[in-house]
Amino acid sequence: MKRLKFREQLGHSFMIYVSIIIGVILLLYLGGFLINFRLVIIGDNRVNNLAMSQVLEDQFEIYEREGLELSSLPEMKQLLSGSGEKERAEVNRILYDFANKQDFKPYFALLDKDKNMVCSNFREVNQSSFASSPFAGSVISRLKSGGGKLLCFVCSAPLTSDQDCCYSFCRGVMDDNGNFLGCLFLNLRQEAFIDYSRELSQQILLTDTYNNIVFSTFDAQKDPMDKLPSGKCKIDLNTSGIMKLSDSWYYVYKSTTAKGNLTLYTLTSLEMQAKALWSSISFIILMLLILMLIVNFLTRAFVKRNASELGELTVAVEALNNNNMHHELSPQASEETQEFYQRFKKLVMHNNELLERRRLMEVQQLEEQFNPHFVFNVMETVRYQIEEAPEAASDMLLSFANLMRYSIDHHEAKVSIETDIQYVNDYLLLQKIRYNNLLRYEFHIPDELLECKIPKLMLQPIIENSIKHGYIPGQMLELSVNLEQSGDDMRFTIKDNGAGISEERLKAINESFTLNLNSGFVHHIGLYNVQKMLSLLYGGKYGLKIDSELGEGTCVVLTMPCETEEELC
Repeated sequence: MKRLKFREQLGHSFMIYVSIIIGVILLLYLGGFLINFRLVIIGDNRVNNLAMSQVLEDQFEIYEREGLELSSLPEMKQLLSGSGEKERAEVNRILYDFANKQDFKPYFALLDKDKNMVCSNFREVNQSSFASSPFAGSVISRLKSGGGKLLCFVCSAPLTSDQDCCYSFCRGVMDDNGNFLGCLFLNLRQEAFIDYSRELSQQILLTDTYNNIVFSTFDAQKDPMDKLPSGKCKIDLNTSGIMKLSDSWYYVYKSTTAKGNLTLYTLTSLEMQAKALWSSISFIILMLLILMLIVNFLTRAFVKRNASELGELTVAVEALNNNNMHHELSPQASEETQEFYQRFKKLVMHNNELLERRRLMEVQQLEEQFNPHFVFNVMETVRYQIEEAPEAASDMLLSFANLMRYSIDHHEAKVSIETDIQYVNDYLLLQKIRYNNLLRYEFHIPDELLECKIPKLMLQPIIENSIKHGYIPGQMLELSVNLEQSGDDMRFTIKDNGAGISEERLKAINESFTLNLNSGFVHHIGLYNVQKMLSLLYGGKYGLKIDSELGEGTCVVLTMPCETEEELC
């Protein structure tokens, strides 16, 4: 696959990021629109529908319960049986009191069995129209045969508009022998529904179980589904949804109320929301086109500026590669580029120092292993062992060969603890012979830590230092190497019972850890190499801690991270 140039990658990345930002802004706008739709359109519609449904449910229960009580009044029965004006006035008072207490106030009408108006709060013209209407005649006929049960109908009596009624609760009045005396009509006023609907932001459609329109602020003169005759309306909807009715889009919520006798639809017009949405989308698309043109221009300027800075940085890195540590970027370079270059420069110097320190450590190890006196002692011992113990002589030669091979092997900068311990063991075996078996040593390394990685030749300088400066002629030198893990770190403890270090000398060694590479004192202390390498590799909190008392021995604690093969990869 063809790789893009940095200038092209930078331009593509800049365009992608800006496009993402624009996309997020668009999504936030659409998300805000949907949330607003959910809260304002759906939520408000549902709340208002359920509230009105509950009011109608309560009113239906009141009219059903108290309508029965009213039709059972002795005064009403006496009045319909032909008593005087005293009962008429009392019945009028009771019916007026009942009507005025309701949220949806009724026009009441009490007719006798011959359809004569006995008492009512209709105006006189409407009393006559109501009593003579087919609606009243039909209800009375049904109640004569059906007894005093409650009947509910859409009120179709011809009334003037100021006293128009929507829904009628009809209850027969029976004497004590069960004979039909008359009928009480409690007709819900249309103006009560109108007053309630003024408080709502939705349109209302209320129908009965036969899809007859009880009340509507929605233009339902024509059935929106084109299936029913005039005066009827039905919206095919389970509970809620968006529908097109009478050439307009609405969000509709449906509920049943009044013990299942009425169906309430609340309708929220979506015309304004749709217009606002399309207007906003059109405006956003226009702004996006303009913004893309601006972004394209800014991308070219941005790429040109940053690509030139990258070219300058490349020249500076090449100068570092040629060991020119004094090269600096131009003052026009950004603060971030300047900081990057300075950090990279420090990293190069850091790596150079680390490589030089490792080289000096390895040279020092080679010098020690090829020390003529050391080699002479090994060879001389082998010569005596060949005659007395050939197998021991063979082991010594094998250890010496392993020691030389490990010292000059430069393939790996870090090795497993198990590998380095094997090298140290070979080294100590030869040193034990060198010091006439006056050296006793032991290792305590947990098996689970044997595969952890450490820098090559890290332990040997410390052990060499313990033997070289701790050995007292004629006395047994005991040396122990212990390893333990502490969290993500591990700690080597190299302890001997040798000559120890004086307080002044220990102070000088600790101070040497802060000296520079070219200090004359540093070159004569092998522990400095280990300390410096650990701090360069892992940071200042890792390194050596030396405790010693003259004549008692020395304890060196080496702390470093616990690394595995996977972590190195």
